[in-house]
Amino acid sequence: MNIEAGIQTAWVLFVLASGPEEGVHNMLSIIGITPHPPIIIPAIGRDNLGKAQKTVDGMKQLSNMIRREEPELLIVITPHGKIAREGPAVMTHERLKGDFGRFGHPQVEIEMKSDAQLIDLLVEEASSEPVKPALLGDSDRGIRADADLDHGAMVPIYYLKEAGIDIPGVHITIGFQSYETLYLFGKILRRAVDRRGAPAAVIASGDLSHRLTPDAPAGYNPGGIEFDRQLVEYLKEGRVEDILNFDQRLVEEAGECGLRSFIIALGMLDGKGFKPEIISYEGPFGVGYLVAALHPGR
Repeated sequence: MNIEAGIQTAWVLFVLASGPEEGVHNMLSIIGITPHPPIIIPAIGRDNLGKAQKTVDGMKQLSNMIRREEPELLIVITPHGKIAREGPAVMTHERLKGDFGRFGHPQVEIEMKSDAQLIDLLVEEASSEPVKPALLGDSDRGIRADADLDHGAMVPIYYLKEAGIDIPGVHITIGFQSYETLYLFGKILRRAVDRRGAPAAVIASGDLSHRLTPDAPAGYNPGGIEFDRQLVEYLKEGRVEDILNFDQRLVEEAGECGLRSFIIALGMLDGKGFKPEIISYEGPFGVGYLVAALHPGR
C-alpha cells in the first residue's frame, strides 16, 4: 500500500469511527428567551394589550421563527413551576395542563405532552454529575406532584400554539443552585437532547427587572434599569462569562425572575457558539420584557 492510499484508508476509518458520535450532535435548533406576563394573552390583556405591543409582536415573530425550524421537541424552562431543593425540577406526567384561572380566565387552557425518552436520557446523563433533575410526577418515581402548568410556561406555549406548534417535550423549573451549577445542568440537558436525536427548540422563560418604575409591582429601584440594560447588552454580544458573574447587588435590586432560566439555556450552548438576536425589549407596567433568539452554531 502506498502512502497516499494509506492516508485515504486511515481517513475512511476515522470517518466510520466518528460517524455515529457525530450523528448525536446538533439537535438543538433554537433557543427562545421570552417574558411571561399573562396580560399579553389577548383574552386577558384586552384594552391593555397595546401597552405591550412590542412584546406581543416579538412573541409572534419568535414563534414563527421557531416554527420554521420545524422542531419535534420543546423544552420549556420556567422560574414559576414547582421548585425542588434537590435540583431543577422536571415534571414526568404524561400530560401537563393548566389554565389562567388565577388571572380571571379559566377558559384559556394550555396543554403539553411530556417526552418520556428525553426525561430518561436526562436522568442518565446526570447520573454521574453533581447536579441532577428532581423528578416530579404521579408515580413512585421521584416526588409526587400534580400536573399543573405554571404561567411562566403557559404564556410562551400559547404563542407557540398560535403559530401552529404543538409538540411534546419537557417542562423544567429552575433550581436555586449556583449559576455555575445551573449552567452545568444546561450542558447535561444538551447532551440528553443530542442523544434523543430529534430537533428540539428551547424556551427560556423569565421577566427582567420588576422595579423599573414607581408603580412597578415590586416598587422602584434604579438598579432595575441598569440590570436590564446590562443583561440585554451581554446577551446581544454573547458575553456568557459576564452573565455568570453578574453583579449580585444589581440582581437583588432588579427583582428579576428570568436570569436562572437564561443561564440553564446558555449552558446548552456551552462551547458550541451561537448567534444572538434581540427581537424586542420594553418595560411597560414597570417590568422588563425581553424577547430574543439564540441560534446555535452549526
